[in-house]
Amino acid sequence: MARQETTRQFRDPSQDQLRDPSQDQWRDRRQAGQELSKTLLALGEGWLRTDTMVVALPRGGVPVGLEVAQALQVPLTTWSVRKLARDQAPEVAVGAIAAGGIELWDSRREDIPIQEQHQILEKEVQELKRRQQYFADGPIGQLNGKHLIVVDDGIATGMTVAAALHSLRAARPNQLILAIPVVDQKLIGPLQGLCDQLIALKVVSNLQAVGEYFENFDQLEDADVINLLEEAKLSIHSRA
Repeated sequence: MARQETTRQFRDPSQDQLRDPSQDQWRDRRQAGQELSKTLLALGEGWLRTDTMVVALPRGGVPVGLEVAQALQVPLTTWSVRKLARDQAPEVAVGAIAAGGIELWDSRREDIPIQEQHQILEKEVQELKRRQQYFADGPIGQLNGKHLIVVDDGIATGMTVAAALHSLRAARPNQLILAIPVVDQKLIGPLQGLCDQLIALKVVSNLQAVGEYFENFDQLEDADVINLLEEAKLSIHSRA
């Protein structure tokens, strides 16, 4: 069955005003998630319903996603993605992978020897599989026909989020919504083409690092993610 086309929208509560990170920072990822939740609730869209799920990209997207899931009173799950980068420049993404064999590369791939590309890919595929099992992603059948709100802590390059959206589309969701605290302005168009709706709190030009918009942007460990997922489960059970 062909996917029903849905009008793609972009919601920007800042009314397209570009901001300096020194002017307003979130205390941490959870506070950003609380603000994002208020925006989602204020929109009052049809996807705020029982068949909605929040899908957080670990690790940084999970504390944001937890706040959104609790506020909307819907389940929270994870969907692991992995950045592809060279050992000599680990912070520079040259690609990304996600479940279902999704493999994205940018133009910098042309400068990387084929053997090195294979080594990068092999290492990250193994790590992706480990995280999928450890965090118990999805599973994909659980996402079929749902309204999915995909959450991360911010988007500077867009590689991992793009891989996640391509991958999640294979789950045949009813609707695929991307909701993030902060995103680089130049990524709005490309990302709108991968989801049904894009919701961002802040749209900035030349976003160098997502962490600039958080007072506390500590690295999360696997155990932190598991604790947050357990908190989400307890929250759902307490409302049952």
